[in-house]
Formats: sequence, C-alpha cells, structure tokens
Amino acid sequence: MDDIFELIINPGKEKGGEPNARLGIRLKLSGYETVCPITKSCTSYEALEMEVHGVENSLGRILGKAKEIFEKSENQQKFGLEPGMGAEEIWSVLSGIKDEGDFVEMFNSLEEDKRREVAEHVLTKCNVFSGNASVFSARYDDKSAFMS
Repeated sequence: MDDIFELIINPGKEKGGEPNARLGIRLKLSGYETVCPITKSCTSYEALEMEVHGVENSLGRILGKAKEIFEKSENQQKFGLEPGMGAEEIWSVLSGIKDEGDFVEMFNSLEEDKRREVAEHVLTKCNVFSGNASVFSARYDDKSAFMS
C-alpha cells in the first residue's frame, strides 16, 4: 500500500509566526493529486501526537464496525442465509435453528428492512403458538424490529 498520509509543515517564517504541522491525506482523482489536512494545525509535537491518536482511534472504531459486519455475514452464511432471500425463505432457515440463542442472533443480525419483512411474514402467515414462531412472537419488538 502506498503511503497516503503526509506531514504538512508550515515553517512559520512570517513575522512572529510559530512553526506548525498537521496530518494530511493524499488524494488522487482523475490524474489530479492533492493533500488534504485531516487534523488541526499543531504548534507542538505533543499536540500533533494527540491529533494522530485521535485518527488512530477513529480508524480502530471503523475496523470494529467492519469486523462486526464480516462476522455477521459469516454467521449468516453458516446457517444458509443469503442476501437475496425473501422473507419466506429466510423464515424457513430461521425456523430450523434449534438453539434459541442462535435463532435470536441470526434474526437480529439481519438488516432492519429484512427483519420487518420476516416479522410480517411470521405474524401473518405462521402459527405463532408453536416452534420458533412462538418464540418469535413472544420476543419480537415492533418498535426496534429486534428480538430481545
């Protein structure tokens, strides 16, 4: 991977000006290249270090979100859930999950629109007095579209 980060330095040669620095990111668009600052201007190493740690923390949060997304996808594939499935097909897979914890986790890992579609299917077309449909009807919250 190319180095995309760059130190932007202003030597502060103006009258009374202090040197300052900031972290920038190099962007390349349609043959044009520029460096955009991503931290505030800092007049000390310590201040710049704090700004860089802030960027690192932001990147760490993004990695955490990405990990969740990939793990959800892997779990869904493990149980046979595919992105293009309709509510009835999804329910067919979910209703076959024996472990209640896995059942709830798989349902809650779906996107909100899919959860609502599956909920409508279960509550209007399934016998909510037996099997996973009874668990679903008891634990489903319409406001959040999650099972508790």
